[in-house]
Amino acid sequence: MEHMLEKLFESVPKARILRLLVRNAEQKFSVEQIAGHSQVKKKAVRRELQKMMKYGLAEERIVSVEIKTKNAKKPATRKEKVYGVNPTYILLRELRDLVITSSVAPHDELLRQMKGIGKIKLAIISGVFTQSENSRTDLLIVGDGIQKRRLDRFLANAESELGKPIQHTVMETDEFRYRMDMYDRFLRDILEYPHEKIINKFNF
Repeated sequence: MEHMLEKLFESVPKARILRLLVRNAEQKFSVEQIAGHSQVKKKAVRRELQKMMKYGLAEERIVSVEIKTKNAKKPATRKEKVYGVNPTYILLRELRDLVITSSVAPHDELLRQMKGIGKIKLAIISGVFTQSENSRTDLLIVGDGIQKRRLDRFLANAESELGKPIQHTVMETDEFRYRMDMYDRFLRDILEYPHEKIINKFNF
């Protein structure tokens, strides 16, 4: 997905790291954690963090991390550098608005990435995808023959671009129909709160 942020900064790694830090402003991450969440190589993560700290956008802290060792009476600790957004950055609010706005993926791109996951009959996005609060799940997929490995790959890629974990729910067609007939509260909440259907073969 090439969004506004990638075009503005002309760098996919920078945009992904920026989304992660800004959308999780209350957290601090190690280089390894940032690389894992953003799917950016550690060398590139270090390079972009240095640039962000130079401009005052990111900050570095040193924390103590427990090390689990066998047969030790007390856990050992080591010092580790962690990084996060600088809460006093003068343009943080504006940057956060830009990050959130640019994180919404076009429907055709989501459809392309979902291709091959399985025989999907219904796909509903909400929450982190649509910036709507109080959503029961970010992604509901209803279908059969869902391939977990391809689903996990799709979710990992989407999370790296959104900068937030994706709460997802997967149901087989029969379960979905049964729960709809029973006026299942979980499904009713999803359908009553703001959402978008990007696949809908049930035509409701």
